[in-house]
Amino acid sequence: MASSAVADSFQTREDAKKQKALQEARAAGTAAPETDEFTGKMINPHNPEFITKAPWYLNQDKPSLKHHQAWNAKSMGTRDWYIRGTKGDVKTKFIKGACENCGATTHTKKDCVERPRAVTAKQNGKNLMPDEYIMELNLDYDGKRDRWNGFQPDDYKQVIEEWERVEAERRRVKAAEMEERAKLKERLKAQKRLLKKKRKQRRRQLRRQAEGKEDDTDTGDSDTGDSDTDTDTDSDSEASDDEDLGEKLKDFDKSTSTVAAKDDKLRTTTRNLRIREDTAKYLLNLDVNSAFYDPKSRSMRQDPLAHLKDEEKGTTFRGDNFLRQSGDSKALTELMCFAWDSYKHGEKIHDTAQPTQALKMFEVYKNRATNLKEQQQKELLDKYGGEEHMEAPRELIFSQNENYVEYARDGRVLKGSERALTKSKYEEDVLIGNHSSTWGSWFDAATGRWGFACCHQCMKNSYCVPIQKAELEAGAEPEDEGPGPEPAEPAEPAEPAALGDAATSAVQPGEAASAPSKLSEMRTSAFGHVLEEAEDLDEKKLADAVQQAKKKQKLERKEGRMTLDDERNRPYNSLAGEALAGEISPEEYEAYRLTRQRADDPMAKFL
Repeated sequence: MASSAVADSFQTREDAKKQKALQEARAAGTAAPETDEFTGKMINPHNPEFITKAPWYLNQDKPSLKHHQAWNAKSMGTRDWYIRGTKGDVKTKFIKGACENCGATTHTKKDCVERPRAVTAKQNGKNLMPDEYIMELNLDYDGKRDRWNGFQPDDYKQVIEEWERVEAERRRVKAAEMEERAKLKERLKAQKRLLKKKRKQRRRQLRRQAEGKEDDTDTGDSDTGDSDTDTDTDSDSEASDDEDLGEKLKDFDKSTSTVAAKDDKLRTTTRNLRIREDTAKYLLNLDVNSAFYDPKSRSMRQDPLAHLKDEEKGTTFRGDNFLRQSGDSKALTELMCFAWDSYKHGEKIHDTAQPTQALKMFEVYKNRATNLKEQQQKELLDKYGGEEHMEAPRELIFSQNENYVEYARDGRVLKGSERALTKSKYEEDVLIGNHSSTWGSWFDAATGRWGFACCHQCMKNSYCVPIQKAELEAGAEPEDEGPGPEPAEPAEPAEPAALGDAATSAVQPGEAASAPSKLSEMRTSAFGHVLEEAEDLDEKKLADAVQQAKKKQKLERKEGRMTLDDERNRPYNSLAGEALAGEISPEEYEAYRLTRQRADDPMAKFL
C-alpha cells in the first residue's frame, strides 16, 4: 500500500509546473480556492504545503484538513432532553429475568418503584407493566448546566390559568362588597330621610300647639314639607355622589391591576438608575459593622459614614432615610396629609389626581393660619396694650446667665467661678533665681522698694535664700549671699500699687522694723482693710454717713466731670488710701458700699 501511494504521488515536470501555476493563481485570487471535501468549507490558499498536504500513510487523495483533527476526539454533545410520555414494549407473558413484582424487563424487583403486589406478576402473569423508555443523553458542557433544559412552555399555562381564576374570584368578591356597600348606603339614606321627616312633623306639631291651632293637616304645610323633603333628598343624593367620587379617587390605585409587558424591549426599569462612575453604596465603608446593604432591593437605609463629621462627608451618600427626608419630600408629605384631612372634612381634593389644586389650597390654608395668628395678636395688643414690653432691652436679655456665684458684701467671690483676670502683655508668674514667688510680691515699707516674698530680697538678680521661721517671727532681715540692697535713700516704687509720698515720708525705717504698723495690720484683705467684716454698726452714724455720701455724689454730678487740672491736683490713691490723714470708720465704708454705683449692673442705666 505504501508503494501504491508513492506511485500515485509521482508527478511529471509539466504537471508540477501546472500545479504551481494553479497555486499562485489561487493565492492571487484569480482562481477559486480548494474546498474541503468533508466539511465543505474553503481552504485558505495562503496556507503552506506542509499544512494542507496530508501524510502519505493516511491515503487521503482529496483535499481536506481532516488530518489536523484529533483522532481520539469525542463526538459533540447534545442539548436534547428525555422524551416524555413514551413507553417501551408491552409484554403479554412473563419473561424469565424480568421484575417479579410488575413484570418489566428493564429493572429488577429490588429496583422496582411500583407498589408491592400481594400476588406478583410472576405468580399470575397478569397486568404486566411496559418497559421503561431508556435514553442515554450525551450532553455537552452547556447542556449539563442549562437550568431550563427540558422546560416546556405549555406546562406554564396551568399557572396562568390558576392566577386568572384567582383574579376572577377577587373581582367577584370586590363586586359583591361594592353591591353590599351600595345597599347599606341606600338603607342609611332611607333611615335618614325618615328621621328628618319625623323631626319636621314634630317641629310642625309643636309650632301648632304653641300657636293654639288644632292638629289638622294643612295642604300648604304638607306641600312645604314635601318640597323640603325633596330638597333634602336632592342634597343627600349630591352628597352621596360626592362621596362615591371621593372613594373612586382614593381607591383608584387598588382597582387597577398590574399588566406585565410581553415584550422585554418595552419593559423599562427606572428605579435604581445611577451613573456608572459613581461609587457603589457597599464600597463607601468596608466595615462589616457599618450600615446594612440589601442586595435584592439595592437599598442602604442607614448612613454608612455615620462616624464622620458633616464637613468631612461632603456630598457623599448618607443613606436612603436621609434622602427620604431631604429636598421637597417633607413638603410633599405635608401636602399629602393636608389632602387627607381635607377630604375627611368634605373637601373635593386629591393630591395625586389634582396636584395643582391641592398645592394651591394648601398655600391658602397656611397663609390664612398665619394671618389669623397675627390678627389675634394685634387685637390683644389693641385691647390690653403692652406693645412696648414686647421687645426687652438687650442689656436685660444678655445680662442673665446660669452660672451660680455667691459674692461677699465687698464684692469678693465666695462660691462659684472666679472672675477672669485680664491678661497682661508682659510675662506673668515667671520664677527666677530659685525663688518660689514672683518679683514684686513683697514691698519693703522701710526702704520703699519691691522684692520677693519668699526671701524678702529687693535685688531682682539675687539668688533666693529662704527665710527661716524664727527670723520671720523675730523680724530680722535675712543675709544675702549676693550683693545686698543698697542702703541709700528710699527709691520710687517700681509698681503703681505703692504707697504715697506722704506714707513713705511719715513711716520711718526704725518704726517699721521694731513694730508692725497699724496700716499693715489692716492690710489683710484684697482691698487693704478689714472693714467689710465689721458687724456692730451705729445706726445714727451710718445714716449720717449715707447722707454725706449722697450729697457728695450729687455735688459731683452737678459740677460735671473733673478738668485736667483737677485730675492733676487730686491726691494719690494707694492701697492705704488717705489713712494717714484720717482712718475710715466702718460706718463710712458701709455708706460707701450702699451708695456706690456698679458699672456691671444691667439696671444701672434705668436709675
